[in-house]
Amino acid sequence: MRLIGYRTLAIGLMFGVATGLVAPIQRTIGATLVSEPQSIPAQERSSILLARDVSPEELEGTWEITDGETPDDNDYEGTVEINSVRDTSNLYNLSWETSTGDYTGLGFLEGDRLLVGYGLNEDIYGVALYKINNNGTLEGRWSYSEADGAVGTEMALGGLRDRLEGDYKVEGTDPGNPDSAYNGLLRINKVDDVYQVSWNIEDQVLLGVGLRVDDWLIVGWGAGDSFAVMDYEIDGDKAKGRSAMSGEGDTGKEKLRRED
Repeated sequence: MRLIGYRTLAIGLMFGVATGLVAPIQRTIGATLVSEPQSIPAQERSSILLARDVSPEELEGTWEITDGETPDDNDYEGTVEINSVRDTSNLYNLSWETSTGDYTGLGFLEGDRLLVGYGLNEDIYGVALYKINNNGTLEGRWSYSEADGAVGTEMALGGLRDRLEGDYKVEGTDPGNPDSAYNGLLRINKVDDVYQVSWNIEDQVLLGVGLRVDDWLIVGWGAGDSFAVMDYEIDGDKAKGRSAMSGEGDTGKEKLRRED
């Protein structure tokens, strides 16, 4: 993915992982973390393919946060407003008003899961959702806060069979412009229950944080270093979420109840 009209050289260090990918802008800071293949933890397994599809009418509206805890163990409360974006791409806008701050995000609805990337005081943030294939490829779609609801595509090639972590070559299209084309590199590392992600696309280096949900990887990303990701499981008028933030290896939680 890339930010059209922006030059981003956001090379950083997250948990000792060097996020620059190739010369001339690659930097090596500390040791590169290499994760061994692991079985999928229980909290990452789900039944999206068997889940009941949630309709926009069930999802849209105001939800009360009945129990919230950030990945760094701060309790919070507030509300989340959820609204669909356009009528074709399964994309939703989210707006949080909480005791720890106000945030906005974008999420894709798959079955009964709303898979969200959001910004923490970021003007520019995005969401990427990848389908994890058994042959070492990832099929993705993505959008960002300046794309006006349009969705791009991305294919990641060259990964190892049955292993998500590693280096990939990517090729994709920009949101709203299927005739466009870009290519670059994608790196995925795992730290505890959280995936740290970086892209090197032409003259841009972008960072992301991800969660695995069955055969999906949901990533929140940004041009800076303050972004987050959320996996909501919707159950009628209630929902429960699992979150991760840039710079944190632990996950948070969020429980919602739909307001009348």
